[in-house]
Amino acid sequence: MDVERFRAELREAGVEEMIGTLLDTFVEDAPMRFAALEQATKNQDAKAVATAAHAFKSGAGTIHATSLAAALSNAETAGRTGQLESNAELLEQIRAEYLAVVRELKAKPPNGN
Repeated sequence: MDVERFRAELREAGVEEMIGTLLDTFVEDAPMRFAALEQATKNQDAKAVATAAHAFKSGAGTIHATSLAAALSNAETAGRTGQLESNAELLEQIRAEYLAVVRELKAKPPNGN
């Protein structure tokens, strides 16, 4: 998770003050995004896996949660190719990564408070 890189990109765009809102939105949305991916995996619905992983990956990539985004990219590829055999294991990796990101964001708010 590279919050400083994300902050620098926002600063360059002239919207650094949005960092708190954007990170809060990620924290609020992550459980729903994960639940959608988990349900799609449980249902062995390849298209839904690809769609859910892609949506979650976009948010993770935006905030520079690179390990989470990489795992979600793997899930998205599995969904697109219909190769869901290893998605249960991948889902647990995604769960651990997303929970770690959320914990980090809650422990260290972007404004340094």
